[in-house]
Amino acid sequence: MKDLTRKQLIEAARTLFVRNGYDDTTMLQIADEAGKGRRTLYYYFPSKRAMLRAVVEEELNRIVNVLEAIVEKDIPADKKIMEFVISRLNNVRHSIFRNGSLRADFSRFMRTIESIRSKCEKREIALIEQILLQGIHEGIFHMDNLHFMASILHYCMRGLERPYVLGEFTKAGDEQALERAARKVIFGALR
Repeated sequence: MKDLTRKQLIEAARTLFVRNGYDDTTMLQIADEAGKGRRTLYYYFPSKRAMLRAVVEEELNRIVNVLEAIVEKDIPADKKIMEFVISRLNNVRHSIFRNGSLRADFSRFMRTIESIRSKCEKREIALIEQILLQGIHEGIFHMDNLHFMASILHYCMRGLERPYVLGEFTKAGDEQALERAARKVIFGALR
């Protein structure tokens, strides 16, 4: 029940932040949108900034949960790493489009967002390490420093986020072209 109430409040806040913007959303509106009282809202979130932090954490955790499910799949590591990369890019794009106008407000809170994101990045790098380790055991991947390679792959994906979201790789609608290029880069480094 407690988790459900918290999730309802977070989703209500996200909806209102997208619809009205951060500045034009009040804590009372969030409570009303969630169908909860103000006391309940303040029990979970002492401020609107804490509410924003929870919205960002929820969104980033959603992406990492999708990636964790990929790592758990019973498929070869070379297929798994490609699914991981493409899924991560697609989920980041989905998250940005899902949150629409909230992006403008987020730029003011970059320090907060980056501190939350750094926790998720550590989880992502650990997931990539699991895939790479699987690939080493399967004889598919070869590398000297597992953590270093996982970090490089992670930051390469981060660098692709903006152009991918803006459609710079898929202007002609050929998402397979990105996957083919990523495959060459990734497997060139791992084999």
